This record gives sequence, C-alpha cells and structure tokens, in this order.
Amino acid sequence: MVKSILVAVDGSESNKVAVDTAIVYAKTFNASVTAICVFDIGNYGVLSQSAAVGSEQLLVDQMTESAMSYIREKIEGTGIDFRTKTVTGRPAEEIINESKGYDLVVCGTMGRTGLKRALIGSVAETVVRMAHCPVLVVREEE
Repeated sequence: MVKSILVAVDGSESNKVAVDTAIVYAKTFNASVTAICVFDIGNYGVLSQSAAVGSEQLLVDQMTESAMSYIREKIEGTGIDFRTKTVTGRPAEEIINESKGYDLVVCGTMGRTGLKRALIGSVAETVVRMAHCPVLVVREEE
C-alpha cells in the first residue's frame, strides 16, 4: 500500500510529468506527498557569484522557489497532505537517503545523453538501483 510518496523536483519542463504522476498516485491511494529539491552547491557556487545574488544560500532559495512553484500550483486545493524539503548535496545520494521513509519515489528523466532511448539518466538510474523503496521513473512524451 502506498501511503507516502517522495517526488524529486528540479523545476524543469520534463519534471512536470513526474509531479503530475505523483499527484495522481496520491489521489488514488490517499497518500501524502513530499517534494524534494536537491542542489549540488559545488555546481552552483560559480553561478551564484556571476548572477550577483550574494550567496549560495540565496541562490538555492531562489531556485527552490522556482522548482517548487509548479507542484504547489497543482496540489493546492486537492486536500493532499503535502510537504517540501530542500537539501544540498548530490541529487541521487540525497534522494536515495530520503527514500528510507517513503513507500514510493517518483522521478523524471531527461535522458540527456545521445543514447536517450537506451539510458534513463544518471540520477534516475542510480535512484532506481539503490532506493529503499519502489521507484517510478516517468518520461515526458516526445
């Protein structure tokens, strides 16, 4: 039985399918949803300096708000128990660690390699292999 769903949120257009799917599952199973947004500060430190936002934490806050806006809009008024969580670190590792407390992880994949039909994406692939619960990987229709 699925009572708690963790959905990985990155704010990308392709991630909307994962969010929509998590909401459908939450409605179907009367489950709670936690949206997790993971940022690798090492990759954003230079960006925060060049964007003149003042600090890495401010950049993380701004990007989190942007990433979470879609799920907040979609879940508002549904009655679904909803939380957000933002962490810094390596996305796959943080999602895997967080998966210990959930019945299902939903994540999307960009398939950014030239072999996009063969590979599901490095973060999604790692989460599938190592998560502590079932993982549903969804892809945007082409």
